[in-house]
Amino acid sequence: MIKVFSFRPEFFNNNGDQGNLEALSHFSRAELVSAEIEKADLVLFGDASRAAMREFENEMQSHVGVIEARLASGAPTLLIGSSFEYFATRVKGMPTLSYGERASEFRTVETGGLTLRGYRNTELVSPDVYVSGAFVGTTLFGPVLAKNPTLLERFAKALGLEVQMSSEQRFWIEQL
Repeated sequence: MIKVFSFRPEFFNNNGDQGNLEALSHFSRAELVSAEIEKADLVLFGDASRAAMREFENEMQSHVGVIEARLASGAPTLLIGSSFEYFATRVKGMPTLSYGERASEFRTVETGGLTLRGYRNTELVSPDVYVSGAFVGTTLFGPVLAKNPTLLERFAKALGLEVQMSSEQRFWIEQL
C-alpha cells in the first residue's frame, strides 16, 4: 500500500496530470491510498489554471517546507507545469527558471540519465525537467509517468515497487 498526497486533484489536473497515479498503480499493481502530505510516500502537485493557482496559493505556500524536505531527500515527488514553476521560485535548492516566448510543442528532454517525452505549453525556457533522485519537476504536462517507462520505474523503485510491463507495452508507450 502506497500513501499518496495529491494536491487538490479536482483543480490541479490540467491535461490529465492525475493519470500519473493511475499509471503507477496499474504498472506496479500497487494499491494507492490517500494520505496527508507529511505522511505520504508520493506527493503530486499537478498543473492548474491561473485562477486555481491564485485561489490555492496560501495553501500551496503552507507546503513549501515539506517540498524542501522532499527535495533534500530525493523523495518521490512530482511537480507538474504551474506547480513546478510555483515551487521552483520558493523552494531552496530548486533550479533558477528562465523565460522566453511561449512554446506549445512535443519535446524530448535528456536529463539525469533519463530521456523523457511529453508536451509543453509554457513561457518557461529552462529547465523542462528537473530531477533529483525521485523528486521531479517538469513542464511536460499530463501523465508523464505513463509516457516515460524509465521515469515510472524510478518512482516505483523509490517506493519499493517493481514495474510489471511487457516489452510490447514498453515499445508502444515509447512510440507516443
